[in-house]
Amino acid sequence: MFFGPTIFRLCEQGAEVYILCLSNGNYEGKGNIREEELWNACRVLGVPEGNIYLINDTRMKDDPKVQWPVQVIAKLIHHHVEALEVDTLVTFDRGGISSHPNHSAVFYAVAYMFVEKNMPKRCTVYTMDSVNILRKYMGFLDLPLSFVLSSKRYFLRWTESRRVTRAMKQHRSQMVWFRYLYVIFSRYMVINTLRKINLADIELELEVDD
Repeated sequence: MFFGPTIFRLCEQGAEVYILCLSNGNYEGKGNIREEELWNACRVLGVPEGNIYLINDTRMKDDPKVQWPVQVIAKLIHHHVEALEVDTLVTFDRGGISSHPNHSAVFYAVAYMFVEKNMPKRCTVYTMDSVNILRKYMGFLDLPLSFVLSSKRYFLRWTESRRVTRAMKQHRSQMVWFRYLYVIFSRYMVINTLRKINLADIELELEVDD
């Protein structure tokens, strides 16, 4: 829904891409369906089936009212980064793109890893930029601003973006009317801008929260 351009481009460039999903999306009791949809979407983007890792933990229910335990998420991320010898991690920023608290919890877990010095030194970490509502739905029109404001970015041509659209539409159980509008207008279907972060960045963001 958000990381499509990054996943598509990295797969196209021949990178070994892994997906770590921390919930099967069972908020409406459709977890089994959404698991299959995730696999289908990843297949469309070029991610091998064996590179998808889905976590089903009762402490991390798909629910905006449930506070996910940061330390649990941090341990899961650390385990997979080490086991798979990951050298680049891409995840949500503090805003979680859609302000979903489960998304933001992943950022805080990564922040916790930095503060506790548990992030492997070989692993470079990038967060996906959350943007304001106007930019979010500007689609291709956000390209100039994204180019100026971001040093790390993935842009898709129109023909390439159709692959991301097809991947998005694999999530049939979530394709309610407003998601069709999202597919048409959202910049995240064609543009991803990333920010490299380190401990100093994390400490500054945590100070802002305080």
